[in-house]
Amino acid sequence: MLMPIQVRSPLSETTYGIGARLACLVVLDAGRGDVRRDGGNMRFEAPRLFWLAPGAAGELRLSPGSRGEILLLSQGALSTAMPASAFGEEMALLLRTDLSATLGTAQTATTDRMAELRRELGEDAPGAGMMAQHLIAMLMICLWRAAKEGRARPDAVPGGLVQGFIRLAGLHLRDHWQVGDYADALGVTRDRLAAAVRRATGKSPQAWLHEALLREAVQLLTHSGLPVSQVGFRLGFTDPAYFNRFFNRMQGEPPSRYRRRMARRAEPAPSYAAWP
Repeated sequence: MLMPIQVRSPLSETTYGIGARLACLVVLDAGRGDVRRDGGNMRFEAPRLFWLAPGAAGELRLSPGSRGEILLLSQGALSTAMPASAFGEEMALLLRTDLSATLGTAQTATTDRMAELRRELGEDAPGAGMMAQHLIAMLMICLWRAAKEGRARPDAVPGGLVQGFIRLAGLHLRDHWQVGDYADALGVTRDRLAAAVRRATGKSPQAWLHEALLREAVQLLTHSGLPVSQVGFRLGFTDPAYFNRFFNRMQGEPPSRYRRRMARRAEPAPSYAAWP
């Protein structure tokens, strides 16, 4: 499902419904808005790009005089637009987080891409579906770049301290932030964060982060052709030996042996029908 919406200076406050499990991308050129979901409220002001990850149903409200573009899209439409590569997996991890970003000089170009997407879907020209996928991918790359350059930030989403920690981890897992860094970003003490995460997950924040890194490593070793050393670099390990020790400690075997074992498991069973 893809639903592009143009916002052009309404005379009164405008409300848009966001269905359950839908993502919402807003490029706001003028005005301000807020999102209500899960009983909480997130506010943002132009010029800004705002990304609401798939989740519970909610509503987006824009002030009078607002201008910009809105895109509602399903998880399926988002997944189809993502490249089938380690880079696509990295973007997918980021897009599980609610984000807002200032785009600076890229604001106009981003609005133009949103408008082009709306026209493509409205005109239903030959190849419109493929063009839409490429435009969505370009928009997601804009958001990814903003996050990498530090211009995107996780918004204060409803659901408490643990959800904020998990969303920050989506941005900074591969930067190897310390637990204290997460606590500082969330405005709480390290002890308070540790207690909240342990109550919710049964694990310490450090253990949760290490398990998340292991999951990422397993995905890359299983589904990408990157050398083991490059998998480590992709996950923020500057020393391949340190990555090997981390993986061996967490998984019980070195990454190279794990990859070989998974490759053998994926091999098709021999066919006896081909025997003479």
